[in-house]
Amino acid sequence: MKKRYIIYLSVLILVLLGGLMGGNILVRFTFPASISPVLPVIQLPGEVIMPWPGGKAFLGGLFGGGLTNTFLATLVTFALIILLAVSLKPRSRTADEVPTGFYNFFELVYEGLYGYVQNAAGKWTKAFFPFFLTFILWILIANWLELVPGVDSVGKWENLPHFEAEVIAEKAEAKGEHMSEEEVEAIVERLDEENIGDLRSGPWLLRALEDENGEKPAGADWTIVPYLRAPATDLNFTFALALISVIMTQYYGMKAQGMSYWKKFFYWDGERISKDPLAIMDTGVGLLEFISEIFKIVSFAFRLFGNVFAGQVLLFVIAALLPVANLGVYFLEFGVGALQALVFALLTLTFMAGATESHH
Repeated sequence: MKKRYIIYLSVLILVLLGGLMGGNILVRFTFPASISPVLPVIQLPGEVIMPWPGGKAFLGGLFGGGLTNTFLATLVTFALIILLAVSLKPRSRTADEVPTGFYNFFELVYEGLYGYVQNAAGKWTKAFFPFFLTFILWILIANWLELVPGVDSVGKWENLPHFEAEVIAEKAEAKGEHMSEEEVEAIVERLDEENIGDLRSGPWLLRALEDENGEKPAGADWTIVPYLRAPATDLNFTFALALISVIMTQYYGMKAQGMSYWKKFFYWDGERISKDPLAIMDTGVGLLEFISEIFKIVSFAFRLFGNVFAGQVLLFVIAALLPVANLGVYFLEFGVGALQALVFALLTLTFMAGATESHH
């Protein structure tokens, strides 16, 4: 069977299953709505999938309450990048052979990006290009990870009242307020009575439907905590990337111009100001420039985080409403993931190139 027919058949099966399982919109009377996709619990921090041994504290709480699914996904991203490098390195040494397949495509992309950086950075190309390409690969793989089947959907059972109570207790601890075990148990009991979950307790993933009285069955307070979640949906990941970008920009600015690089931020010429008081505006502009340089960390981090997290939520919501429609959203997020990786790398390159230029 030709590959295109396999693709056509797969899309047809997806459409049929999507129509049948869209229990809250389509053919509810034909197919049990209890097995239609469930809207998972959506939260900003990465979920803990493996608590640290001996309790929540580890190195003074520096790494939170345990191993999170976003951190595990980051390790998977590292492994994929290393695997890509190891698999392509031997091919680069056989220059006498005509490149084919994926290596040919990667070499085409590599040369195109290198040429772009060379036009933008000039003599600094060899210094900037590793950051430029690493940011693209790192963010691209991290963003596309959310499109892999099983990511965000395969995980462990979690009792939602206990899960919510732990989150409330952690927030209280962050504010310096300690909650006793009795207070935590009281929260668990209250949430347990509300039956706020979407899944029934049992061996199968069945939706906890409301009865004619608008109440969910007993033991419906369950959810799935995925083992893997896209790294960029965790602000820690995007903030770390932003720090690397901004700090290395300042480093190359000092490397190119020495300590005079900081004069564009902290400028003072008393003799000139005494002759022309309006020249003090240069000092004010420099301070504003320094503030904007610091806030690049915030803009970098929240731009990437916001786009990827919003895409993840969109995939969840569409899957819960009409699964077949996720096919269109899937390709939309495929493009958004690539665009965000390119934007982050291009902005970093632009700022690095600008930092090496003199600002008289």
